[in-house]
Amino acid sequence: MARVALLADRLRVEERLLIEAFAARGHEAVLVQPAKLALSPAAPSAGDFVAALDRGEATAERAVLAALLASGGTPVVNRAATARLLADRMALLRHLILADIPVPETRVCFGEEAIFAAIAEIGYPVVLKSLTVDPGFPVALVEDQDAAEAIVEHRIMLGGERAVLVQQFIPARAGQSVRLVVAGRSLAGIEQRTHGGWRPGRDATYEAYTGDPAPLTALAERIIERLGTGTYAVEVVETGDGPVVVGVANLVDFRSLSGRGVDVAGMIADFVLG
Repeated sequence: MARVALLADRLRVEERLLIEAFAARGHEAVLVQPAKLALSPAAPSAGDFVAALDRGEATAERAVLAALLASGGTPVVNRAATARLLADRMALLRHLILADIPVPETRVCFGEEAIFAAIAEIGYPVVLKSLTVDPGFPVALVEDQDAAEAIVEHRIMLGGERAVLVQQFIPARAGQSVRLVVAGRSLAGIEQRTHGGWRPGRDATYEAYTGDPAPLTALAERIIERLGTGTYAVEVVETGDGPVVVGVANLVDFRSLSGRGVDVAGMIADFVLG
């Protein structure tokens, strides 16, 4: 029985579903904790795995891990190029813009004065994002000048952040956003997310999408055409002018879709093994 590495910190519902899906296809999926890996750049290997599936948030470090494993002969999903793209917010934004995919109005700022000028131009509320996904610099909602001064001082003066994305905040109607789940080469599902806070995914509940899926399906096809195949989730806010993409991330959570009978784990397993 060939083995597949699940790159994850721990076994959750999703990892157990994946283990079952790979077993049904004659493969053994094994938990491999990235924090325990020490790879040689000359001959990187994490063991006798036929493939690896990254189950964590896309960061620069995870992109390096994917690149190392791939160079050692272990195919990785998402591949290193996709992982780098999902970890690099600026690069991702450029890809979406070049494909004429709607995104919030954004400014790339390289200093404190530029940040405040961009906020004044876009207007409150805005969202501050680091150029790359970095847990040390979480996405921050800025609703007024007092908050802006405090957050910018903390991030730049105390945290040492030098460049920031200032992005228009688009509120979700009735506290609901939409998640497009991509598994392999196709759209696995559309979910309606209701969340108590302003950030999608925080204390969120997931339900089947009840609106017209046609515009979102077309949007997903354009995104897949631009970003390529893989396993990722697209966060969308619906507006009066149509859907706007506010984020794309590695697909980590999919238990809600599985609970409604969508075999996401099977789709992922087929893609990895293919």
